Amino acid sequence: MSDIYEQILTLEQELSTCINGYISRKIINGKERFYLQWIQNGKIKSRYIKSDELDEIRTLVERRKQIQEKLKELKSTPEGIVNSNLKRKAVRNMQNITGTLMSGDYPVATIKNGIIIESNETLLPLYLKRTKDVEGWLAARAIDSHRTNSRLLKKALRLKTTDDVQTALAVNAATVTDRYWFKPVGSTAVYEDIRFKENYFDQLALRGDPDSFSRKPSRTPELTNRGSFEKCWKLIDGKWWMYKSGNENEYFSELFICKLGEKLGFNMAHYELDEEYIRSLDFTDSAKVNFEPMRSLVDDDEDYENCFNTIYALSPEFAKQYLILIWMDSVCYNMDRHTENFGFLRDVDTGEIISLAPNYDNNIALIAKGYPTDKTRQNDGLIRFLREFIQSSDIAHEMYRGMDLPEITEELINECLDEIPIEVDREFIIAFILNGQNEIKGIINQSEDLIEDEDFTMGFML
Repeated sequence: MSDIYEQILTLEQELSTCINGYISRKIINGKERFYLQWIQNGKIKSRYIKSDELDEIRTLVERRKQIQEKLKELKSTPEGIVNSNLKRKAVRNMQNITGTLMSGDYPVATIKNGIIIESNETLLPLYLKRTKDVEGWLAARAIDSHRTNSRLLKKALRLKTTDDVQTALAVNAATVTDRYWFKPVGSTAVYEDIRFKENYFDQLALRGDPDSFSRKPSRTPELTNRGSFEKCWKLIDGKWWMYKSGNENEYFSELFICKLGEKLGFNMAHYELDEEYIRSLDFTDSAKVNFEPMRSLVDDDEDYENCFNTIYALSPEFAKQYLILIWMDSVCYNMDRHTENFGFLRDVDTGEIISLAPNYDNNIALIAKGYPTDKTRQNDGLIRFLREFIQSSDIAHEMYRGMDLPEITEELINECLDEIPIEVDREFIIAFILNGQNEIKGIINQSEDLIEDEDFTMGFML
């Protein structure tokens, strides 16, 4: 057993017993209070910290951070990477991953047994730049195996593997929305050979079409089409469109937020109805730019403050774009913004991050899961998350106060509603959106000493 392995094992054992969370400082009725907060099952939990235990908890929280940083350092070493992959029972995968990571026809990294031997750091995918975890990067590109139609697709394509890495490698790990792909050792393929030019399995992936099941296996972008909803890519007049299944409330929510954002001048992915499905135009225009999800930088940590700080370190302008994104999410009640459904656009030639990607994936927002009971938004969970974030980040608060955020009006909402052929409760939508906007405006315009309802907060304590 190597020294690196022993250190990783010891630290992981200690980490499993460490206190989880971070310390949040709040001013409540003029008094300074401290809380231990953490995320559990997608919700923020908190516990009041008594004054006599504050120093101890600070020490424990700091120790957890130290362990995580040390583990990150150890796992980034060649020995650490191998150890991590062994624990995931991926020895076979690692041996198979020998070749070149490509961007178009340009070599980005040389890989041997799943380990990056040499690379162009400027063009390397952000996830690999941060972790060097080739297996993790490949696995994250595979179709969600929990989707019913993904299982049908694999059967139709004669794929016997349930392994995400091997699923992605079946199409060289190529996707529609970036130019990265894997070229196995000994291959003479070029990008033109592996890029997707057709998709004969769109209907099978979208709706389980029985006729598609009998087609002869061929390359399809569906094997690297991520997400939990049944969906597919369709090539129409040389443009890729993402088709997604859902119900009327989900379609309405996606369409309404798209139209509202467009009218407000925000950068939005374009959505429209096509018969019984909703579709969205590929915002990379067949990988003329590379899309990389936020997961590449923070894994699955969707905490507002962590994401904001990470993005701000890249560029204050990108951070401002992120603030607009979560402002829109809060106004329109998007409960499902996570690190796989927002991210960045990068220049394919230079690797430069150009901007945040357009706002997309709002089908679990607004009334998608039914009409919320409280249209006043006074006890709104998403608005509370935004308030806590603004409380904890002076930089974000100052940036919000300096923004000239556009005004949503009843007239503008009605314009959006008139353009959507789905019947909804107009009175509710208007009140819900405007009340949300007003609540958030009040939070942004408050002084630095934000006041929080103590009774409401105590309801989330353990």
